[in-house]
Amino acid sequence: MTSNNNDTDYIIDDNEDENNTIHISSQLSSKMIVELMDEYPDLKKITCPPSLYKRISKKYLEVLEELGIEVEIKYNWGTRKKYKDEMKEEVINLIKEGEDPSKIAEKFNLPVKTIYYLKNTKKDEKISIKLGKKSKYSDATITKIKNLAKSGISPKKISKQEKIPLRTVYYIINKK
Repeated sequence: MTSNNNDTDYIIDDNEDENNTIHISSQLSSKMIVELMDEYPDLKKITCPPSLYKRISKKYLEVLEELGIEVEIKYNWGTRKKYKDEMKEEVINLIKEGEDPSKIAEKFNLPVKTIYYLKNTKKDEKISIKLGKKSKYSDATITKIKNLAKSGISPKKISKQEKIPLRTVYYIINKK
């Protein structure tokens, strides 16, 4: 099982025994060491990429050795999944139902940009998001206004007859 903290600084290594090994992907600090010790009291090994290992303070390495924690270089090629498949499916289903992307983002505590990204992860189907405000007027009313305009009735008369602002009547008539 892959697990990461809020800042995605480390993950539980799937290939190692239980939760005794952590792979770090950012600079090791005293704060991170304390957090790791609190969260994983049985921690035996920390792995990190070579570039990161070179920058770890010798004092940190000595302290970790005294605590019985081995620090080892390990290549961790590839990226891990950032979003669970279940969450992606739920986001996509909400989009298909016509839910507003900003409301979906708020529900999952994600940026709106991420909702658009997750929408595009479904390669086999094209999912569209309806943008902009929903029309104040029903499709039937819009069709009626367009038909009245086509039949030669002036926008001013349509406006009075339907009790819709003249500017809106012009907008509906000219909208394709």
